[in-house]
Amino acid sequence: MRSLSTELKVGFFALFVISILVFMTFKIGALDWMKKEGYMVHVYFKNIAGLDEKTKVKIAGVNAGFIEKIQLSDGKAKLTVRMNKEIPLYEDASASIKASGLLGDKYLDIRPGYQKPALKNGATIHNVVEIVDLDDLTRNLTAVSENINILAKSFNESFGTEEAKDALKQSVLNIKDITIDLKEAISVNDNKLRDALDNINNLTASINDLIQKNKDTVSTAAGNIKDFSVSLKQDTPQLIAKLNKAADELKAMVEENRPTIKSAADSIDNIAKKIDKGEGTLGKLVKDESLYENINKAAAGIDKTISTVERFKTFITFQGDYLTEAKEGKGYFYLTLQPKPDKYYILGVVGDPLGKSTTKETTTITSSGTTKVKEIETKKKIEFTAQYAMRYKDAVLRLGLTENTFGAGADLFFNNDRGKLAIDAWDFSNDEEESKNPHVRAGVDYFIFKNVFISAGVDNIMNKKWRGGYAGMGLRFEDEDIKYLFGTLPKISP
Repeated sequence: MRSLSTELKVGFFALFVISILVFMTFKIGALDWMKKEGYMVHVYFKNIAGLDEKTKVKIAGVNAGFIEKIQLSDGKAKLTVRMNKEIPLYEDASASIKASGLLGDKYLDIRPGYQKPALKNGATIHNVVEIVDLDDLTRNLTAVSENINILAKSFNESFGTEEAKDALKQSVLNIKDITIDLKEAISVNDNKLRDALDNINNLTASINDLIQKNKDTVSTAAGNIKDFSVSLKQDTPQLIAKLNKAADELKAMVEENRPTIKSAADSIDNIAKKIDKGEGTLGKLVKDESLYENINKAAAGIDKTISTVERFKTFITFQGDYLTEAKEGKGYFYLTLQPKPDKYYILGVVGDPLGKSTTKETTTITSSGTTKVKEIETKKKIEFTAQYAMRYKDAVLRLGLTENTFGAGADLFFNNDRGKLAIDAWDFSNDEEESKNPHVRAGVDYFIFKNVFISAGVDNIMNKKWRGGYAGMGLRFEDEDIKYLFGTLPKISP
């Protein structure tokens, strides 16, 4: 019986390590087929702005769960969130969408609240803070500019006419006359006011004597009234002098600043006219439709850039197959870059057990004759793949470099992309040992779990010597799975 080669042993060891890695991934990541811990809550958003399944949920910046499922419900995004069982949420809990930086990853931020009782499994968080829309901000800015224009027109209509100026002047003169009349009234009635204050003083003294016999507190209040009366009598001349001084200062201030008031009114009138004509930055913003369109285009460009970054996906695939005819293992590593759903690039490294074959002919001359011996040497080598793929519905066409030679392939997906029928053709120069035709391979891949798939098919169909079946399995991770995997792995302290 043929013993296992070193490469095949390494391949089996790699599959064993990968199996352990798969188990750890499902165990740590709490994927669908494992027993899930924690409890579920639901959150509804009008716009989730790039959130995806497995996105982290944070409380005060600390991981507290993840988004397990995203659905559409009555025109809104319904998020099913799995919270850690040790973190309670209450009736007044709130949820919002935040980003780690200007273009950082989005995450769901939750404030647990304080109002009991705690939310149960399957409950809904009703306090939701929606993301501010850039278009709404632009419309609000336009409304504010229109209000400023209306205010400027109203101010111009109120103070820009000669009638308004005359009315303002007349109001100042009326204040002056009132001040003069008040001064004359106080001067004429000064003696009467003094007599009245004396009478109040006497009355206060009588009341003080009367209440003194009853309560000390009332006596104290009466004494305060007496002191106030005396102070008022003494301060009356000073009060009259201060009123006269204030009237004079008001008149002087109005006379001094009359040119300034007129200049300010003229300036406001000119600004309003320029805004109405569309001059200046504010005027262009209000009147120029092209500026508004440019703002919309700029906003659309920013949104398109952010959307492109969010749509870009990266996949990493590890695969190992066993070739029945060659009785060897073959390993694959692929990096798939997908900027659009219908276009992606495949970069790969393949460990080919057949590799490149060379024929060496040895001629031996003896007494009995000439003997020619042909030796075919097959080298195992590392080969590279670089393909460009285009997808239309469930069909994919691939062209480029396949295992160091020009190649082409086609895929047909089924069952919501869980399964794939694939056929590839390469090595048209027949570099493989005793290969007279190109290397053609056909098979099927099927995902038994989210990240684990099995593969089987027929290899080297057109070459009789190496024609045989193959079977294997592989792992496929998306960038979100990789971030989630490394985000949940325990850290080892130095």
